[in-house]
Amino acid sequence: MKSVTLPAYAKVNLYLDVLGKRPDGYHELVTLFERIDLADELTLEPIPGKEIEIRCDDPQIPRDRSNLAARAADSYRRALGISQGVRISLKKKIPVAAGLGGGSSDAAATLKGLQELNGNPLPQEELHRLAGGLGADVPFFLSPGPLALGRGRGDELHPLEVRPSLWHLLVFPSFPIPTKAVYQAYRLTAPGPDVTLLTRALRDNHVPGICDLLFNALEPTVEALYPALLSVKAALRRAGLARPIVSGSGSTVMALCASQKEASFAAGFLREQEPGWQLFVAGTRG
Repeated sequence: MKSVTLPAYAKVNLYLDVLGKRPDGYHELVTLFERIDLADELTLEPIPGKEIEIRCDDPQIPRDRSNLAARAADSYRRALGISQGVRISLKKKIPVAAGLGGGSSDAAATLKGLQELNGNPLPQEELHRLAGGLGADVPFFLSPGPLALGRGRGDELHPLEVRPSLWHLLVFPSFPIPTKAVYQAYRLTAPGPDVTLLTRALRDNHVPGICDLLFNALEPTVEALYPALLSVKAALRRAGLARPIVSGSGSTVMALCASQKEASFAAGFLREQEPGWQLFVAGTRG
């Protein structure tokens, strides 16, 4: 039977401001997503019967319908009016509950893979509607460009017509942070800097200027809940990297680097200091 294999890229939030609580229970956001080249790998193949089967090399990943990729497959089949069984095989590289959007990206890749297997029958508008129903971050992973401004829940996307070439050192300290707990603990603060200043710096691909404008309104809450992240940020500064920042609501701390070489050098330094951390050197995925 025909199968399709495709990557599911991670994201970082270069900017994230929380404007308040919405009537639907979500928070009103302004965020700037960047797709990076750290990626899971998904293989989708039709199987006899009606089952949605999940296989994964990471024991943390659920195999039942709580898996977001399984929910994406179910949503897609219902939209198309089919019941063909499908096996989704996942090779995980993106850490779980790390603020990098791994589950959301897997869901988006599932939608894209099923579109390919079925001859692309759904219009893009319908695909984006399905993505929005799965989670606020999922529509971004269908976006063609590497950068997008998100409003509303984060799912009202405005792709940016800029393609910077950024390098990041990502530090995952090997413990997950549930998004729900962070938003429940969050209390509204003063608004962040104007996001358009950051978009201008990105157009210039000026790393020091971009570093100065990185912002995450959730960061104080995340650090209060998990003070160990302060040690991660201190270690990144000792490695010579300025303005480390928590990505989204997760436990990954990100630092922008002037080059891939600088990021790799800092990663080597930290591996000797903290062997229990997971380190990733990642660039913008255009």
